[in-house]
Amino acid sequence: MNNNIDRLRKAKGLTYAGIAERAGLTTNYICMIAKGKRQNPSLEAMQKISQALDEKVERVFRLNNKKQIV
Repeated sequence: MNNNIDRLRKAKGLTYAGIAERAGLTTNYICMIAKGKRQNPSLEAMQKISQALDEKVERVFRLNNKKQIV
């Protein structure tokens, strides 16, 4: 699963730790998802990460191999 976490994180001036704190998840978990080292996060985790980035899930994550939403 591809995602826009790094692009959105940088655009908003956030760190992985900042996203993790807002989402209630670990920094390592956020980093692994952002870098594609951890696949298939739960819907709950995707919602928390998206909320921490103040974005819709569809904007943060590319789902079902559809064209990436930017």
